[in-house]
Amino acid sequence: MSVHATRFRLAAAAAFAVLAAPLAPSPADACTTAIVAPSASRSGRPMLWKNRDVDGSDNQVVYLADGRYPYVGVVNRGDAAGLQVWAGINSTGFGVMNSASYNLESGDTAGEGTFMKLALQSCATVDDFEALLARSNSGGRDVSANFGVIDAKGGAAVFETSAKGYVRVDAAPSGDGARGLLVRSNYSHSGTKGSGSGFLREARAIELLGSSTAGGLDLATILRAARDVGNAGIGQTGEESGPPLVYTGDSICRLDTVAAIVLEAPAPGEGPEAGALWIVPSLPLAGAAVPVFPHAGAVPAPLAAGRGPAPLAARALELRKRLFPDTRGEKKRYMDRRALAALKARSLPGLLAAEEATRAEVEAAREAWRRSRPAPADAAKLSASAAARALAAGEAAVAAVAKELGEP
Repeated sequence: MSVHATRFRLAAAAAFAVLAAPLAPSPADACTTAIVAPSASRSGRPMLWKNRDVDGSDNQVVYLADGRYPYVGVVNRGDAAGLQVWAGINSTGFGVMNSASYNLESGDTAGEGTFMKLALQSCATVDDFEALLARSNSGGRDVSANFGVIDAKGGAAVFETSAKGYVRVDAAPSGDGARGLLVRSNYSHSGTKGSGSGFLREARAIELLGSSTAGGLDLATILRAARDVGNAGIGQTGEESGPPLVYTGDSICRLDTVAAIVLEAPAPGEGPEAGALWIVPSLPLAGAAVPVFPHAGAVPAPLAAGRGPAPLAARALELRKRLFPDTRGEKKRYMDRRALAALKARSLPGLLAAEEATRAEVEAAREAWRRSRPAPADAAKLSASAAARALAAGEAAVAAVAKELGEP
């Protein structure tokens, strides 16, 4: 057995021990997620979406080669070692993300980020992930979550997972609003009925995504949902005129949303280098998504982990402060309507134009990669170009809102 394999087995054994032991409670988290089968995807790529809602304001990205498979993952600010990974994709095209579930286990759990790190290190398929769950059932896990998982073979499933059990639901034969689409917020459909949270967010995501599957879901459609501040329960879209404040406490995009993430596994005919993690590293309304490729072996500097906000997040945070000028107590649930109108009119068009230019550039590259596998440096250059474009768009967005509303 090689030294590398021995080290990985030891690390995996240690990870199982950590997963079974109580850790310090993690920040309360309440995410909105979706799992998209190839049959519901315009490109034929399995996809995962996660709006990560958690204490804090922004996230960062790491590239790590500390297991069987290298991977890129979303981490809390400052976690350069990637001790906990909250969504990611590895060099085989295997991707994983989660939403906390509040109707499977009682009390706080803290092992989800550690478990997803282990999965990225060691899994290549959805079936590998299920085997990982099966092996850890007897010893138990400090988790209560809906894990979304995809792979390069077209697999796409959600695993509603408790400490010592799980229920698998494959996306292809199932459907939330449309066949091939699964949506989860902060309860499990197999858990205690009537308990949990996120019912309004889940219903809104199904409304937005379910109607779009006829032609196939794509990155733009998913990110449009990620930026949504609507609330069907009170008849609010965020577009209408009204009082100075917009209630976003039960919206998909709200103050607690620290990142929007879309994972794409390769489509049929594509190599693993096509797998990507797209991220807006703070409030989704305030930034343009950037792709990061495991094949690149690196993360562009504007997204990389460090003590302060990554540069791409820093621009978004300036706009976030405009939208949520008062975050004391219950006031954090309300967005400033005038700032929202200014952002949508003056800033969002430029951010979306940058995002679309990047998407087109990535699709052209992927088409070329079908004929000739790229060097890691080529994928890294593509990601760096996208980050630079998003950074310029973010700076222009901040300037445009300042011109409309005045300096803060």
